[in-house]
Amino acid sequence: MTKPLTIEIDEGAAERLVRIANDLGETPEQFAARVVAASIESFESNVFFARRAKGIDRDAAIAWLDELAGREGGPAPDPDDRLPEGYAPGR
Repeated sequence: MTKPLTIEIDEGAAERLVRIANDLGETPEQFAARVVAASIESFESNVFFARRAKGIDRDAAIAWLDELAGREGGPAPDPDDRLPEGYAPGR
């Protein structure tokens, strides 16, 4: 599904867009749509990884997991998601 969008760009950028699109065998509209989609994907990925790089609030995560495990009728962890007997985390 596509949605029409009208934007204004300066004349020099428009000329370069047409030239590059033609070199690639695309219409300027096809090229612009592909570049915008790739730019949005890149932006969203950067935001996602920036959030991940901040780390998590371990105490909040543990509290959430404890609450989840304590729910009546909640699913039991898969066998390969359980820690082995006698496991002690290395520090």
